Amino acid sequence: MPAPASRPKPKFRTLADVQARLGHVPEARILSLPAPGTATARDLLDGGITRGWPVELVDGVLVLKVCGWGRATVGARLATAIGTFLVEHNVGLAAGARGPIRLGPDLVRQPDVSFIRWDSVDDPDEIENPAGAFLEYPPDLAVEVLSPGNSVGEMDVRLREYAKAKVRLVWYVDPERREVDVYPRASAKRMKTLTAADTLDGGDVLPGFAVPVAKLFEKRAPAKKPGKKGRK
Repeated sequence: MPAPASRPKPKFRTLADVQARLGHVPEARILSLPAPGTATARDLLDGGITRGWPVELVDGVLVLKVCGWGRATVGARLATAIGTFLVEHNVGLAAGARGPIRLGPDLVRQPDVSFIRWDSVDDPDEIENPAGAFLEYPPDLAVEVLSPGNSVGEMDVRLREYAKAKVRLVWYVDPERREVDVYPRASAKRMKTLTAADTLDGGDVLPGFAVPVAKLFEKRAPAKKPGKKGRK
């Protein structure tokens, strides 16, 4: 019987080091197996480990993405708006929350919505039909829909990663504030906040795309008819 493949040495000495790297996310979101600091991209694709949950790889640590129906519907609205725009303006390809992107050797993130232009790569087919499970190029646009489960430190860490990967535009969509924080070049210094009175546009990444911020958060459910009971 061949000897099992040896795992890399852990990158962190203590759990405090792990938390510092992740931006102090809730401990319940950090997978303990494989041991933090030893996980690989192969582990990320192993359903026996991730059990179908959305998981990211950060320097050998498997981290659960924050989940929730409400934030998923906001992400879906924005993804639908971008997808509709791309039907008429075929400038690139968009993906939803289960689109893993390798930003570094041991860094795989899954933005809630991402977009990459055809002209950002030499061979556009590598975007539409990548050889592996991950997109191997940084997106031009990365969107994160915020949740109370996201720590401030976590989102700061993620923004720095996007900046290092040279992501051209980042949107942090906040359903609680009903606002969108826009980061050109993933730069915190260039950040501007859009309210429900503003329009979110694609800038030079998605020229011509625009959606009122209020549309992302508006109530869609019809009024309840008098006397009609909800589903039990």
